[in-house]
Amino acid sequence: LDRVAMADMREILGLTRQATPGAAAPKPKMTIKKPEGMSREVFALLHADPSSSIPLVPTQSPRDAFKEKHSRIIGWEWKAFTNPARNDGLQLHHWVKNNDKSISYSFARLNKTVKVLTYSDAEYEQYLTHPNWTKQDSDTLFELCRRFDLRWPLIHDRFPREVSMEQLKERFYDMCRMLLTGRLSCADPATVAELNEHPLSRFRFDARHERERKAEFERLYSRSAKEVETELRQLEQAKLLESKLKAQRKVSQGRGGSGKAASLAVLRSALSASGMESGGELAVAGLPSLAGLLEPPKRHRNAGVWLRSKDLSNKRPSTEKQHAQFDQRLRELNFPQRVVATEANVQLYNHCRANAVLLVELESKLKRLENERNHLLTRKQQASSGGAAASSAMPPPNTAPAHGGKRARTEGQHVGLGKRAHH
Repeated sequence: LDRVAMADMREILGLTRQATPGAAAPKPKMTIKKPEGMSREVFALLHADPSSSIPLVPTQSPRDAFKEKHSRIIGWEWKAFTNPARNDGLQLHHWVKNNDKSISYSFARLNKTVKVLTYSDAEYEQYLTHPNWTKQDSDTLFELCRRFDLRWPLIHDRFPREVSMEQLKERFYDMCRMLLTGRLSCADPATVAELNEHPLSRFRFDARHERERKAEFERLYSRSAKEVETELRQLEQAKLLESKLKAQRKVSQGRGGSGKAASLAVLRSALSASGMESGGELAVAGLPSLAGLLEPPKRHRNAGVWLRSKDLSNKRPSTEKQHAQFDQRLRELNFPQRVVATEANVQLYNHCRANAVLLVELESKLKRLENERNHLLTRKQQASSGGAAASSAMPPPNTAPAHGGKRARTEGQHVGLGKRAHH
């Protein structure tokens, strides 16, 4: 029975029948520490746990997949070459690859030269003579321009005579322009277009401007740090003044101050012309339809062509209570409902309609102010009449006898009681 009970207990606890309390403990698994600097994924691929299976798809590698590929080694050779950009036939050597079969120098394509015009003795005598320049100096100038590709500091340094760089440039460009002009006068129709399209056919070098430009750059380069700071401060002040002037110009023209400001400016000028300049702004202040009332109609952006009748104004008072009064005022003024939409008629119609809106709003404002004035006068009269009646009902001071003070107090007390009883 004891054995059966022990077996049942082992089975309940999930122990095998062969397991005994004195059985040896399982051996610990051997673990390999991940080296520093190696990512976890790479370490898992290199050292996989045999208990964990990695899903792999079986593939069949081709026959020549793992064979060593034999590539041809490319060597270098010491070869001689000539540069097409040179005219002296100089032969140099450099290292090139064995498979390089090119004969010309590969960097010769980067050599860009300037095509300088040439002239004959007859053309010089006919077009290019100058009192301050001899033919020898002119020939030397053109030869240096071809040699150094119009690099003027080098040309100025190699020129044999003491001449400024601006004079050299002026002489060269003047000769080119006069030579092309002379050839154009006697050219055939096939070459006329080519001569006209030449960039130097109409170019005129300004030596005075070049000297002023260089002098200005010299002045800029020779400035001190304090002068630079002062100039920057002056530029900022100039920008600020320019922005203020632009704002003032817009306000004065009446275009920049859109809305109420422009309408106030127009009304102020109209009131001053009528002799009622004082109090004009106070009179029109607070009108709801004043903003944009007297502005010209805006252009239609989306439409390239539109009818001029679209520019006719349809402005009305902003409050609906004044619409009936506005329509009545238009009928009284015999305001036309349909107008032939010429430019003058549109301007006059819009101006009259805006003034009619302004007239109706001013009349309603005047009526409201008169009502307020009458109300204030009535309240003032009531206050003054009430004060006079109260003063007449009060007894005159120091007229009652000495013993009448007590009686007056008792009467006042009775009056007060009566008021309290009334309430």
